[in-house]
Amino acid sequence: MDMDRTERVVYHVVPAQPGGWNVKQDNSGKALGTHKSRTQAILQARDLALAQTYSLLVVHDREGKVEKEYNYGRRPG
Repeated sequence: MDMDRTERVVYHVVPAQPGGWNVKQDNSGKALGTHKSRTQAILQARDLALAQTYSLLVVHDREGKVEKEYNYGRRPG
């Protein structure tokens, strides 16, 4: 196993049911946070992404389509 190979951690801000916004991480079935406003969800997701060496924040619109992507850090090696 190559320990120098860090996988990119991907966080998503997605619409929640019945309302509000969820922060989710790829390959995780549960929400890391639920917020009334999208801005609050984006701020939490950004903080999570910044804590990683290499990450991506994907912000979705109310219909679930990708609206913006933010890259943080860089792939080591």
